[in-house]
Amino acid sequence: MDEGCKTTTTEVRVDSVVVRAAGRLDAKAAPRVLEHCLSARPPGGHLVLNLAYITFLSSSGVGMLLVLAERTKSEGGSLRIAAPSAAVKGPLELLNLHRFLTIDDSEADALEALGG
Repeated sequence: MDEGCKTTTTEVRVDSVVVRAAGRLDAKAAPRVLEHCLSARPPGGHLVLNLAYITFLSSSGVGMLLVLAERTKSEGGSLRIAAPSAAVKGPLELLNLHRFLTIDDSEADALEALGG
């Protein structure tokens, strides 16, 4: 059974947005999650992506996170990954991507770092 990946925009501020994702972040879901995140983010704004409920992260999901980080940065914003599940944290650390991606322990920490 394919549980897919569901995304919801939970908090919108003037210069930032919080998106929560749940389920499998794989080749099938990555393009949809990317599109949701890019369209939800205010122009030039920041994105907090809560990955607490991701159960699986494929190489396509990792690639999507890197594309999302680069796109937000090139457009004057930033990406903060909040509360990554073990399924996310393990691969990001294994690939040393925690050095390139901003990862916060919680959604509240990410929002506080953005000044809110």
